[in-house]
Amino acid sequence: MDQRQKDGLDSLEKLGYLPELRQLARIMCAAIWWHGTDDEGQYRIFRNGTICFLHTGQRLIAVTADHVYRQYLADKERYRDFSCQFGGSTIVPETYLIARDEKLDLATFEFPEVLVAPANVSVHHPPKWPIDPLKVGEFVLAGGYPGILREAKATVAELPFQSLGSKVTSVTEENIALQFDPSDIHWPLHPGESLNMILGGMSGGPIFRLIEGPPVDRLELVGFIYEHSEEYRLMFARHAAHIQADGKIV
Repeated sequence: MDQRQKDGLDSLEKLGYLPELRQLARIMCAAIWWHGTDDEGQYRIFRNGTICFLHTGQRLIAVTADHVYRQYLADKERYRDFSCQFGGSTIVPETYLIARDEKLDLATFEFPEVLVAPANVSVHHPPKWPIDPLKVGEFVLAGGYPGILREAKATVAELPFQSLGSKVTSVTEENIALQFDPSDIHWPLHPGESLNMILGGMSGGPIFRLIEGPPVDRLELVGFIYEHSEEYRLMFARHAAHIQADGKIV
């Protein structure tokens, strides 16, 4: 990224455009996290991932990575004093499970509308479902809740949202790939500071396509993060089109 591009991002940050995009991305997903008493009798947050909320026009569903849900089930089996939250809503995920697919690494849940406000989220309402597939070179915004930024305080947790903008590196029938070079990433208005690139906890997080108006600029949910390779600096996501309107996975 050259200095001209960095200056352009700094300008958009000052104007409030980039903060608004981040806020839009943040409110349409939440941390899925579980906590309780460990083997030594101490309260702790065991793990977290990210979960997205959308209404397909047929059903209000929540989507995360299957390996996040699988780890939740394993920890629940191990610890007695245990509870799970989607954002600020305490929930028993298995009672709302619609479908899961280990190969695609996706899990879907029917999310009660009454829990939307307590979860402190806003549901994404795409104009149609499924959406048009991504193409190489499109600009997208990836977001989620990296566990390394997590901070436990008594019986609550602070889970900062992190987002990364990138052009799509590759697209196959099964996944989307984004490449992030830490040496070339620019954090607007934070000169000399390095953005966190330990992204574990972002699994299940959204990939949004930026659609410029008219009438207004908006974000469109196009994928769900399932893997990040620090070695190869790659992030992988599944196409949102794998999720049917009723929440089942194809």
